[in-house]
Amino acid sequence: MKRKVLLLCLSLMLSLSLLPFTAFAQDASFSLSVNNDSPAVGQNIQVTVTGDQLTDMYGYEINLTFDSNRLRYVKASSPLPGFSVPMAPKDGKLVFAHTKVGKVAGEDGKAVLATITFEAIGTSHKPTVVGLSKVELVKSDLTSTIHAPLVELEVTPVGKPVTFNDLNGHWAKEEIEWAAGLGFVNGYTDNSFRPQNHVTRAEFTAMIVRALELESTSSTVLDFADLERIPEWAKPFISEALSAGIVTGYQDGTFRPQRLINRAEMAVMVMRTLDGNPDIGLKPTFEDSDSIAAWAQPSVAAAAEAGLLNGRGNNRFEPAANTTRAEAVVLILRLMDYKNSAASR
Repeated sequence: MKRKVLLLCLSLMLSLSLLPFTAFAQDASFSLSVNNDSPAVGQNIQVTVTGDQLTDMYGYEINLTFDSNRLRYVKASSPLPGFSVPMAPKDGKLVFAHTKVGKVAGEDGKAVLATITFEAIGTSHKPTVVGLSKVELVKSDLTSTIHAPLVELEVTPVGKPVTFNDLNGHWAKEEIEWAAGLGFVNGYTDNSFRPQNHVTRAEFTAMIVRALELESTSSTVLDFADLERIPEWAKPFISEALSAGIVTGYQDGTFRPQRLINRAEMAVMVMRTLDGNPDIGLKPTFEDSDSIAAWAQPSVAAAAEAGLLNGRGNNRFEPAANTTRAEAVVLILRLMDYKNSAASR
């Protein structure tokens, strides 16, 4: 029975492109609504597609557009009786089809066609748009009409509003305040952020673990030779990062938590979060690439190619230079966007 229903549904969907239709009909109207237009990052929202002035609607196909860097598709469903076919979105385009089954009447008047669930992702606090670009309606006699409603709604993912007293005019002010709202960096007790302060290995490790919300199934016991020098607040983060393969110790068995992280080390740690080691044959194209240690060159090259890291001027990477708090924040935000974009593809 299920097989017959599936075949009937697929036959009906195929008929959308084969049977007669009245192109761009204007009788029916459509709207979009959202249950929360200011979701927190990581929170789900539900976008509802509603049709009005419907006449004998037996089946339909809706086409939506969205920014896959800002919203991650979760699922789609219809409250109407029948059979639904949600198709995996591609390049921010989503197709959802539904049909009734058997000799039943189509819908008249107003009806909810579908509810699309998205997760708010990304690191921007600017509005993002969900659009309804096309709807194809099928009547019970299998004639169809195409509608181009061009309906849009805005969604603005938000973090907690955070401001600092020392960021006016700073190039990374917006990114730092957004990162603080997301909760993976903090300021100081005097409400300053101190963006030009350098970052230690322990601090950068904690930032990455918080930002990526790493949680291992089993805690790794730290046995570094300098364990007593690792602050208590940093130990859980270092344990998580060690379990995930993001950090390692030095050849002498130390971790050196208070050592300032340099740009080469930062590139290697970031690329380790992307599930795999870069091709050992990759070579960076910076003017000072010869000064980048061989163990770091593939990671630096891959990070630059992915748009995660830039040079500091005159196309120089400066691998031994220490990383500032502002630079670390911007890099991690880029990493979050990159991972979200990759997950949406």
